[in-house]
Amino acid sequence: MDNKLVNILIVDDDVNARLTFGNIMKLKGYTVETAATASEAIFQIKNKFFNIIFIDIRLPDASGLEVLKSVKKMNGDTMAIMVTAYASIDSSIEAMNQGAYSYIMKPVNMDYLQIVLEKALEKQRLSLENKRLLQELKKANKKLTEMDRLKSAFVAMVSHEFKNPLMAINLSLDYVFGGMAGEINTKQKKYLNIGKNEIQRLIRLVTDLLDISRIEAGKMNLKKEQIEILPLINEIIMIYKDLAAKKQISLTVTIKQDIGSVCADKDKLTQVIINLLNNAIKFTPTKGKIIIMVFRTDEEVRFEIFDTGPSIPEKDLLKIFDKFERITAESEEGTGLGLPIAKNIIELHQGRMWVESKPGQGSKFIFVLPA
Repeated sequence: MDNKLVNILIVDDDVNARLTFGNIMKLKGYTVETAATASEAIFQIKNKFFNIIFIDIRLPDASGLEVLKSVKKMNGDTMAIMVTAYASIDSSIEAMNQGAYSYIMKPVNMDYLQIVLEKALEKQRLSLENKRLLQELKKANKKLTEMDRLKSAFVAMVSHEFKNPLMAINLSLDYVFGGMAGEINTKQKKYLNIGKNEIQRLIRLVTDLLDISRIEAGKMNLKKEQIEILPLINEIIMIYKDLAAKKQISLTVTIKQDIGSVCADKDKLTQVIINLLNNAIKFTPTKGKIIIMVFRTDEEVRFEIFDTGPSIPEKDLLKIFDKFERITAESEEGTGLGLPIAKNIIELHQGRMWVESKPGQGSKFIFVLPA
């Protein structure tokens, strides 16, 4: 910092000390003001910012500690250095406890004073720079938050506008497949099937985007009820057992008959389990195995879905729950939103979700819900 830009205030009732001290500071290029009393000093502090204030502990109208309190109250960035005689060391230590940067002894050693002054200015510079950077960071964060809000609102709006036309197209294709628009030949059916599959993929994408938008906006509401666990799992298994059989995957369920119920949103909990089971079947190779386990403790109900698919690298275990994250090449056709949505749904239930995976030992996705 240019010395001319540094404002120094010397507060001392000794006129010779003020003049001598002040002249030395001026010779070094600093801008110097002086005050003989506490009231004079406080008046100047109110009207001008001082980088450094040297305060004598003993003043005729008040203690230098009173001046220090006023300095810290009016501008915490000012660096206060107490000046004391040997008899006032205890007061100087008290001043340090109240926020003074340092203290120097009378008679003043000018070389030592210069060292203390330079260190105080450097500390002040760093403090002011940190505050400036913090303000810039807050502004940038506020801007990013607003941009993220606008992005989420835009995604939700576009997804909502897409969903109705897609559903209408899907329904129209169902009518065509059902023969309501006349007979279709094998070649027509082949191309219609391609369109049907792509429409359903887009519907899944739009649904995922709407879900993640609702979660980020805090608008995903839960309709909790007591759900019998065993019947729920059996319903889901009925849907996927044929798909698993096509890949010759062994699908095993380990649940005690008296597992009981859990308080949750049935549709959302079903969505979570289907997502995990669908991924397990997708990534488990032919003749692999999937094991679903559910058990209860006094505090929680624990769901585990284990598969013998490729293990997840340790570096990816945390980011696998990030939005749009794809860990393996086989997942390119997915949205990268299924796992983040599932994890958020479980957390909305005051639960937890994580994954465990070791090289060559497959993966286990686990989530727990309060019992």
